[in-house]
Amino acid sequence: MARKPGLATKLALMWARGFARKHPPPGLEPLNTGTRARILVVNTTGIGDTIFCTGPVADLRESFPYAHLEVFVDRRREEIMRHNPRLNGIVTYQGKFKSVGATLKALRAGRFDVAIIQHANDPDVVPMVAKAGIPALVGYASHTFSGLYAVKLSPADRAGGAHTMDARLALTRAIGARGEHWHTEIFPQPADQRAAHDLLARHNLRERAAVALNLGGSVNSKRWPLDNWRALAQRLHERGLATIMVGGPNEKAAAAAVLATLPSSSRAASAAGSLHFMASAALLKACRAHVSADTGLMHAGLALDVPTVALFGPDDPKWTGPYPRQENAVVVQSPAASAGVIDRRKDDGALMRAITVESVLKAFERVQGALQ
Repeated sequence: MARKPGLATKLALMWARGFARKHPPPGLEPLNTGTRARILVVNTTGIGDTIFCTGPVADLRESFPYAHLEVFVDRRREEIMRHNPRLNGIVTYQGKFKSVGATLKALRAGRFDVAIIQHANDPDVVPMVAKAGIPALVGYASHTFSGLYAVKLSPADRAGGAHTMDARLALTRAIGARGEHWHTEIFPQPADQRAAHDLLARHNLRERAAVALNLGGSVNSKRWPLDNWRALAQRLHERGLATIMVGGPNEKAAAAAVLATLPSSSRAASAAGSLHFMASAALLKACRAHVSADTGLMHAGLALDVPTVALFGPDDPKWTGPYPRQENAVVVQSPAASAGVIDRRKDDGALMRAITVESVLKAFERVQGALQ
């Protein structure tokens, strides 16, 4: 059941309806290969969604090499896009209230011809894009503010197995792009790589030797139990493998708890909370493999083709997991989740608790076997 819109959304929707009556969305002809159009890709949500956005960005650049291409992303995700060579620029979403004026000014300064709404949950984002004077907005008819769109696509066929990347590429195809570049991309810089190398060196770990264990999860229902991480780290130690705990500051205590249960002879360390996001991504690239719950860092590893075991609980990996053509990625999910997508807000973590250490080890063996 869909959530009822809040007051802010209702007010924004009233404004959008009035705006659409005064400024009816125009038609949009597909762009040609030689276009010099100014294109804005809108994705103001989380880390994983921002990384998913990089596939369509690459598709647009490959399709329209002479176009001016920018993204509109949350200020906290700017790091992910900062060094993307596909882009001509970045507009950052600074937040609501007093920040709206500065953001609107930046959008207007871009003089964009078309905006592709990849992912935008905040009720002010799409209205701001429309108010900035961008002639044509492209998105899905199911979006709250689709009345502002020049092109409205039918919802993606999730029941038929569509992946979110398929849905995102359909939007680029709608303006004349090829719609073929499914692989995500991120670009850690030399400074990020040095930070990762130095951390491994401090812990006497060789590159491509350690298995990264990502203990995080954006909500509790997406976290694998700490006792399971302890058991997995122990089993990997028994196999002679080094391990390194990764994640943000919120995972620092959990990483310490896992390390505390390992014997002194183990080659194990923690990087949780020690590196910024792109340096953490570079660290994953320097590891042998990556075992991770469904987090932004998991998607960073996939973007860098790190061999990955992805643990999914309440969310549907067919929709937001590794793309079906992604190599060296294995999903582990509780059998109870196979009935369909379950609202993660209602799940108490039972689906993640149902994932056994044995099933993760079997998936790890599959990933390792593919590399031999």
